[in-house]
Amino acid sequence: MVLDSTNTDRAPAEPAGMAWARLCSALVVVLATAAASLALEPVPAGNRIPATIAGTLAAPADDPMHMPTDVALDSTGRVFVADGANDRIVVLRSNGTFDRAVKMIGQEKLSRPIGLCVDATDRLWIADSGNHRLLVAAPDGRLVTRVEVPAPENGRPFQPTDVVVTPDGRRAYFTDNDNHRIGIRDNQTGDISFMGRFGEGLGQFRWPFMVALAPDGYLYITEAIGARAQRLSPADRWAGQVGRWGVDLGQFYRPKGVVVDHHGRSYISDSTLCVVQVFTPLGAVIGTLTDPSGRPLKFQHPMGMAFDAAGRLYVVELLGNRVAIVNLPSALAATAPSTQPASRPEGDAPQ
Repeated sequence: MVLDSTNTDRAPAEPAGMAWARLCSALVVVLATAAASLALEPVPAGNRIPATIAGTLAAPADDPMHMPTDVALDSTGRVFVADGANDRIVVLRSNGTFDRAVKMIGQEKLSRPIGLCVDATDRLWIADSGNHRLLVAAPDGRLVTRVEVPAPENGRPFQPTDVVVTPDGRRAYFTDNDNHRIGIRDNQTGDISFMGRFGEGLGQFRWPFMVALAPDGYLYITEAIGARAQRLSPADRWAGQVGRWGVDLGQFYRPKGVVVDHHGRSYISDSTLCVVQVFTPLGAVIGTLTDPSGRPLKFQHPMGMAFDAAGRLYVVELLGNRVAIVNLPSALAATAPSTQPASRPEGDAPQ
């Protein structure tokens, strides 16, 4: 599993199941060096999305989160945060106060949970990466389903880093990070199919990391090392990409989290550039979340994201050990997109 890398040209061959502490220690050094070298130039006026951090969510000071990675909310406003370094999920009440820490789903002990989602019935889906499986928990915490996925022939153990479920509950999409593919589960039959393989072309991956569904059913998949987000149509056809490698507007260095609003705009966090960028449904860059001075609104290694019912954006800050709650401008719906085109022409491409 790769959360970050200093190699911008060739992804490193990390052994599967590497120690979490080793990964995190290396990550801190890389990020501190990279963040110090990045310029904080103002964003072009037409691409500024003024945003403010209205507050933050955290675990108690005597038992803090350590490098959390994802966030999800249920219909009651409860907040779930993947706190994988502590092998648990932190649950916060709708008012932001700490509820409890969950280390077991039924009789199943969690190990390095990374990605989360809540489906339309308020069941919590967990990418339990250390145990190489997905778990599904009922709203009351009971175990509903355990999804075991065998390793591919000559491949590495199943390494889920995120999961998302269609609104009708019929399908679940999940990443298999170390095997450079995504899985599609038929939740009615339990059948699982896979798409993708290692590579740089459309439909190929270099460590797919997180996933999100748009209102029109298109799936967005971020690639931590591939430095882009790919799109998959509801008919399982590759449908272009968003962004490419770089440090300029509309480009990514280490894209991690992705979420799509009800207008179909995608919000993608960059863990090394420490920003969140916004794109149109067709992949053109709208802009970057900015502070009042017009400079990029900086997060402490942003990861997974989610919206609440009020339209506020929740951003996990891995190095801040918290979740930032971001107020977005009401004028965002009227923001004129940049003339900068998507990195790759849109349109469903054959598999």
